[in-house]
Amino acid sequence: MIAPHSAFIDILGSRRHVLTWGDPTASPVVMVHGLLDHAHNWDWIASALADRHYVVAVDLRGHGDSDWTGRGSYALFNHVLDLADCVHALGLGSLHLVGHSMGGHIALRFAATFPEQVRSLCSIEGVELPIMRDQAKAPKSYPIRLRQWIDGQRRDRQRTARIYADVAAAAARMAEHNPGVDAETIAHLAHHGVTRTTDGGWRWKYDDACRNRAPEDAHGVDLDEILAAIACPTLLAYGGDSWIPEPAADRLACIANHRLVRFPGASHWLHHQSRAAFLAALTDFFETIR
Repeated sequence: MIAPHSAFIDILGSRRHVLTWGDPTASPVVMVHGLLDHAHNWDWIASALADRHYVVAVDLRGHGDSDWTGRGSYALFNHVLDLADCVHALGLGSLHLVGHSMGGHIALRFAATFPEQVRSLCSIEGVELPIMRDQAKAPKSYPIRLRQWIDGQRRDRQRTARIYADVAAAAARMAEHNPGVDAETIAHLAHHGVTRTTDGGWRWKYDDACRNRAPEDAHGVDLDEILAAIACPTLLAYGGDSWIPEPAADRLACIANHRLVRFPGASHWLHHQSRAAFLAALTDFFETIR
């Protein structure tokens, strides 16, 4: 892999960390990781694209080496704001946008909001949030969802971070939750995903408050409007063995120009489990954009 350049973007005194690869004058690709993840998730894909593109991977607020921003500040629109600020600070235009899981949801919203800036969009299992599907199956009124969110915020204030004896123990935990991902990938992601504690242990870098999704995120009423506003060619990637179901046909029909690619045998981290196949599909997709 090619080692990335690391930099920080100051947003009113709060830092967002970015990794970059390649020539800054080349066609830009911006990559957005998922929940409780970090920008180094893209190291392999970014390295492979760096000979043709300027690749930027963002650490979302509360993740990786970006600053934590406090409880109640991790709704999707906050992340879209940060992405917009980072793109503006870096002077990027006519960009290819790639997002995984929650990063895919963020990418959809950015592409819909700033269609003139996005040349193409790839969302890996990132159209419908799991909490949107839960809401559809068992609808709850906004006051109930808001109360549950507040209760969750209060519970989270009592949480303490899980401490690991060493990085290997953290990697073992990650491997347990991500069967099918090879040991080398797990070790790399764990290495970049933990930080040393004052007592000599190790904890994950992300802010636990990120887990508690905002009630607005679960509603999903505006999702069809978001999808309909996406003007660029869109690639949707899904794992054949993933726990994330593909969106229904009526939902997909809202995206005017899209294709859906399935990766047999892969799960939610398909860009690791089927890395070569995903990279080939993404590269082919980029080459069709004029």
